[in-house]
Amino acid sequence: MGRAQAQDAWGRLLSSTHLPWSIAELDADAPGFRATVRRRHLADLVLVDCTCDPCSGTRRAHDIAATDGEYLVMLMTLSGREVVGQGGRQAQLRPGSVVVWDSTTPAEFVVQERLVKRSLVVPKAALAEVGSRGLLLTGTVLDSSAPAVTLLGAYLDGLSSTLDDLPLAALPAARNATIELLAAALQDAPAGPPGHPAVVRAAAEAHVDRHLGDPALVPASVAAALGVSLRTLQRAFAPTGEGVAGHIRTRRLARARDELLAGRTVAQRWHYADASHFSRTFKQQFGHNPSELPGPAARAR
Repeated sequence: MGRAQAQDAWGRLLSSTHLPWSIAELDADAPGFRATVRRRHLADLVLVDCTCDPCSGTRRAHDIAATDGEYLVMLMTLSGREVVGQGGRQAQLRPGSVVVWDSTTPAEFVVQERLVKRSLVVPKAALAEVGSRGLLLTGTVLDSSAPAVTLLGAYLDGLSSTLDDLPLAALPAARNATIELLAAALQDAPAGPPGHPAVVRAAAEAHVDRHLGDPALVPASVAAALGVSLRTLQRAFAPTGEGVAGHIRTRRLARARDELLAGRTVAQRWHYADASHFSRTFKQQFGHNPSELPGPAARAR
């Protein structure tokens, strides 16, 4: 295979297994180009293990336009060296480095020596499930020695080695654990005095999770349970962009999705008038119908 053909083939493989990228060049000094990719799904998340020789690429407007949806991608360097750039930041990655980038912003990379990396591709809609912890920094290198980042790396090592053998019923738990660990790795827990918006929001999110099955769970009832005004509660959720009611809806849909994956019926239990209403709302949140979930028992009724 000639160099032009190898460059085209690598560009197509990288784009089909990660997100659309344009390969700028391969290492001119290498006699041939070698790359392997292993892509696996964990519900709506994607785990990709990749090995490649030196090369470079860019992600510009036409690649972003060709991307179906919006994603956050966490990249962990297992061996080798690579430079990545996004949003005016440029980072030198070495073994153990962890960086997070956003699919909606132009980016570039240069692999400097044979690279082994692991990528976790997460739809932004999934991040809404962790509420304020879903407000994550992108284009930033994380502290790989931080306990939460170390824990996430060890978890993904274990997940990579066991994912193919996980029973279908265990996938929702593994998927949710991944989201929770990612949020913990990327953002410190809210801190501040009582009444601080971050503290109010964290308490409200915990209350919502404990009372999701209550049909009377609404913003006013959350504010009353916390002893704050509705205005204070709404102000605490303003940075999330979805508000208190939106957060309740997102958490209920996430719980419903987990039950669907486990083969249960859900519409009435999660307070939807009928299966059609549930299906429409589910598609708006996750981009696909409940019937398109994996497993034989994914039903909306």
